[in-house]
Amino acid sequence: MGHLRSTRLLLRALLGVVAACGCGFPDRAGAQTVSEFTIPTAVSGPAEITAGPDGALWFTEANGNNIGRITTTGTFTEFTVPTAGSVPAGITAGSDGALWFTENRGNKIGRITTTGTFTEFTIPTGSSFSMSITAGPDDNLWFAENGGNKIGRITTAGAFTEFTVPTANSLPLRITAGPDGNLWFIEVNGNKIGRITTAGKFTEFTVPTANSEPNGITAGPDGALWFTEASGNKIGRITTAGTFTEFTIPTASSNPIEITAGPDGALWFTEASSNKIGRITTSGVVTGEFPVLTSSSEPNGIAAGPDGGLWFTEETGSKIGTLMPAPPAQPSPLVAAILPSSRSVRVGTTATVFATIINNSKSPLTDCRIVPSTFVNGFFSYQTTDPATNALTGSPNTSVPISAGDLQTFVIAILAGAPYPPTNVQFTFVCDGFAAATPIVGVNTLLLTFDANPAPDVIALAATVQDDGIVHVTTGSPPTGAFAVATDNLGSGDTITVATNTGTAALPIGVTVCQTNPTTGQCLQTPAATVSTTINSNATPTFGIFVSASSAVPFDPATNRIFVTFTDSTNTIRGGTSVAVETQ
Repeated sequence: MGHLRSTRLLLRALLGVVAACGCGFPDRAGAQTVSEFTIPTAVSGPAEITAGPDGALWFTEANGNNIGRITTTGTFTEFTVPTAGSVPAGITAGSDGALWFTENRGNKIGRITTTGTFTEFTIPTGSSFSMSITAGPDDNLWFAENGGNKIGRITTAGAFTEFTVPTANSLPLRITAGPDGNLWFIEVNGNKIGRITTAGKFTEFTVPTANSEPNGITAGPDGALWFTEASGNKIGRITTAGTFTEFTIPTASSNPIEITAGPDGALWFTEASSNKIGRITTSGVVTGEFPVLTSSSEPNGIAAGPDGGLWFTEETGSKIGTLMPAPPAQPSPLVAAILPSSRSVRVGTTATVFATIINNSKSPLTDCRIVPSTFVNGFFSYQTTDPATNALTGSPNTSVPISAGDLQTFVIAILAGAPYPPTNVQFTFVCDGFAAATPIVGVNTLLLTFDANPAPDVIALAATVQDDGIVHVTTGSPPTGAFAVATDNLGSGDTITVATNTGTAALPIGVTVCQTNPTTGQCLQTPAATVSTTINSNATPTFGIFVSASSAVPFDPATNRIFVTFTDSTNTIRGGTSVAVETQ
């Protein structure tokens, strides 16, 4: 992260957006939209569900012995598990771009590609009755052996390791990757929350409510673990240090089963007995319980979808349901930015960027945090930084308050175990009780690429004449303006083509570019539509961008922008930056 020595450039990217957003506090009134889709296989017994790397939702059919797939528009595909009567239970997306699932009666771990090709691996312990499975921070898959009283690990090549839970007959049920780099799991009989390091060291924490029957567990956006208590009728929270808090669900005997972090920064959970989907904020307030359309359908698994909805299985209803949270009636009081706006790194290398959230209101906000809203098949974390020094502060994946009119800076880190094509990754920048910051491509999105081989990683930073992130095209004949771009290639060397575009906006402007002398700022060649040059590893070339306008360009920094891209010899974008543009 040494290539970013100040957040001053990052804050510049926000100035025009703040001025133009007209931000106010949202009205949280409005109806949630609940929909259902009937699974083709009757009485299929859908269990767990997860977001897949292909933009669809994948789920297990315990009774149907299938792995199901549903698009966000409701189209189903079903794939029959090779082992008959296997009772698929848990499912997760692996670091290799495939889906991994447990076979509760088949005593196997299954793998299915997004095109439907199966591979199965037999678990060493017989009658292990494996349940939930999750991708771990070590790129392996970790699963709970309900009958074997073990936590299992399997590599993407199919090699097993098993670790015996210290409490006998604890019935480990569900498991998730924690924000601390460990795996956290449920012990139903033991009434405990367990933690296991990737080296196999256990710690166990007893749930305060006796006989609570903990069930589902997930990592929350506040840096803690959140879990359901099926018999206790509560939602529990445990910090990574082992401190518990419990919150009673308003509906009695609701039988909460699974829980997930939502795209809105809250936690969402299924209530099997009351036939509802519940929502709880990170401050412990249950803000809603929403009835499932089909009566007595026993909602079970739940996951956040790529469309912003909460997708859930209906175990006895043999349906997949989705709940779309109500949109806010007014804009968010938040604005956010990311710098740099592009990273291109090798698989297994962590991509880091800096981010800033501004509270553009007259009231303090709490539980401010960052959640990825675009699917990235890897591990995500964020942590606060000192705005003056960029030094890390606080704890990873921990929400913070932001005072009225103030800001907080963060570092975002993403690690992937498989190639990831160039994608504009969106993040949810949100504080408790209010809508998230509006996504703006080039301002608070990240063009992210994970490559299997070494590749260029051009960090590009733009500087405008007035140091405000806006190129002001002056009047005259013709109107002209200019800005500069500095770069630092943190990856491998290659021939790079520098070009510009205006995104989705059709603007009456002409743009040319040249490489410049880093000392004098003078062009090294006549400005043209593009320029190609070799940028070696650790090289820091600079460029000048020249803008002319044939007619007026209004001040709209969220839409009217000039993007500068750096494309390598394989025609892959390896860097980028942008500025707002207006005529004056």
